[in-house]
Amino acid sequence: MLLSLRRAAVAGLVLAGALAAPEAAGAPAAADRYLDCSAATAGSGTEQSPWNSLAQANGHTFGPGDRLLLKRGATCEGTLKPKGSGSAKAPVRLAPYGAGSARPVVAGRAAGTEKAAVHLYNVEQWEISGIEITYRDTGATKRERNGLLVEIEDLPDGVGSHYRVDDVYVHDVNGDATKQSNGIQFRVSGTRTPTNFDDVLVGDSRISRVDREGLTNYSTWMCRPEYGTGDGCGSKVNWRANTRIVFRGNTIDDTGGDGIVVRAAEKALVEHNTAYDLAMRPMGANAGIWTINSDHTTIQHNEVHHVRRLKDNNDGMAFDADYGNKGALFQYNYSHDNEGGFMLFCGACGAGSSATGTVVRHNLSVGDKSRWLFAVGEKDAQVHHNTAYLPKGSTTAIIQQGAGSSLTRLSGNVFHNLGSGGYTGFGDSTYRPGDFTWRGNVFSGNHPANEPADPLKVTADPRFVRQDGREAADYRLAEGSPARGVAPVLADGGKDYFGTPLPRICHPDAGFHQASTVDDAQCTPGTLIRNGGFETGSPSPWTTYGGTALDPGAHRGGGAVRTGRSPAAAEQVVAVEPGTTYRLTGWGRVSAPGTELSLGAKSYDDQGSTARTAFTGTAYREGSVRFTTGPDASTARIYCYARSGEGNGFCDDVRLVAE
Repeated sequence: MLLSLRRAAVAGLVLAGALAAPEAAGAPAAADRYLDCSAATAGSGTEQSPWNSLAQANGHTFGPGDRLLLKRGATCEGTLKPKGSGSAKAPVRLAPYGAGSARPVVAGRAAGTEKAAVHLYNVEQWEISGIEITYRDTGATKRERNGLLVEIEDLPDGVGSHYRVDDVYVHDVNGDATKQSNGIQFRVSGTRTPTNFDDVLVGDSRISRVDREGLTNYSTWMCRPEYGTGDGCGSKVNWRANTRIVFRGNTIDDTGGDGIVVRAAEKALVEHNTAYDLAMRPMGANAGIWTINSDHTTIQHNEVHHVRRLKDNNDGMAFDADYGNKGALFQYNYSHDNEGGFMLFCGACGAGSSATGTVVRHNLSVGDKSRWLFAVGEKDAQVHHNTAYLPKGSTTAIIQQGAGSSLTRLSGNVFHNLGSGGYTGFGDSTYRPGDFTWRGNVFSGNHPANEPADPLKVTADPRFVRQDGREAADYRLAEGSPARGVAPVLADGGKDYFGTPLPRICHPDAGFHQASTVDDAQCTPGTLIRNGGFETGSPSPWTTYGGTALDPGAHRGGGAVRTGRSPAAAEQVVAVEPGTTYRLTGWGRVSAPGTELSLGAKSYDDQGSTARTAFTGTAYREGSVRFTTGPDASTARIYCYARSGEGNGFCDDVRLVAE
């Protein structure tokens, strides 16, 4: 595998930095040690007389600024388990040397008993780049095996600091079905001294054909109430967070089990990874990228596809917010063709466990199978501005619900479901609609009998740029899409999948793509009307009858709605609070004298009350009306209605705010 220009630059910095002077006077000078396992004789470790065995490297204690350089194209069989640590200013570096692009290889010995081909044990301040690691065993009997294992246990100060893994190729690691077998794992062992990792970055590396897991971390310091009583925790509380964990820009494929897993961490970051062909062998429940027992993990800008769901695997989805988590965030990810679906909430999957605060936003799911969301426990989740496309012939459920309650708010999502799936239970569990709150979502295609009663739903085709495409950009909203400008306002704005800022006052588009260009200055803060300025190229979510259409003759901006001749109207159902006074405001005009246009509200109480303001002039003017909802009201119907006459009526910049 050739270094890219960026990787070459990083490698150059790594090697150049190792030549710096010692960080303290009197400290041993930093030294380079050379290892060439193809050399005929054992040397002294210089470039002219390199070591020729892993035993020689393992017998040396490395210090700050030292480098262990492995000969390109040479293979060392056995386990590399070096001693010694670097320092904050001068880490120890493991890297290639020599001409050409071939990587040096460390190949674990099948007949050996070591845990890993490369095993860093109770050392810190290490940086590894440019090497190849494998640990083959084609025999029928499997045991724990790792490609690269970084392990700390009962460290005196409790913290293992600064580890870098860059452009490392791990492949053909034939481990067993336990989660102690990995391509790369950062593992905290021990029971005496609370210990954690700090400052770990695994980037631009490749992990292929490994069992069981690809890239993970693990800790014995994992017990807290949210995690439950399993795994020997009982009532014990010893949870200790691993900090500054970053997995970035890696490619993982052909794993027996999971792709990437974050455990017992705080503010871990998993981004810009590609993971595919996962859970390929029968090794229990596995998923693509997930987090468990961690706080505020961010999983973003990843692509996961073709995760299998074999007979022993109830999971098989792209992403999973598992139990013990607080505030997990999944955003800007692309999931497609995964046999177990897009997302799992698994807060109730442990004995007495829970999870809360999961946010799933601005993601794209295309052709995922089984279920889009598998809900098995979550105290307070938000799922908004995601796009899901299920093609013809799909049987994927939008939601499949298992054990435990899954209290979830779903808003501004696009579900374009051309298959037959709906909302269902799993096993002995039933779908419990009371766990889910829906607001401003697009439901198109299949409409099962138990489709959610979203008061602000849109049921029109969202009109993707290229339906059935294979790229994320194919699922952008086309011109005139009825999904434009229909989602609830987000207090924090944010950005869409493509990096476009979302409006903070105007209503954003539904789904993962903000197609509309809007100016918050043209919208009234707090308005409940969606697409009140008619600027999205479609009247949606307004419903129309009679001669009603968009018109360029706007009060402000590029569009208004034209109704007429009478009777004709545009109407929109909005969510309201009971016993609350609202003010409806808008601009209106008519095209000819003798015509009357009404802007008003109805169906806001059980008395049949209406409230309206009338327009009879041919120039735009602003009108407003107040109304108070009934004690049991949850919605109101806002209308722009050509009431009488031979001309047309025009409405624009319609706003509704609570007083």
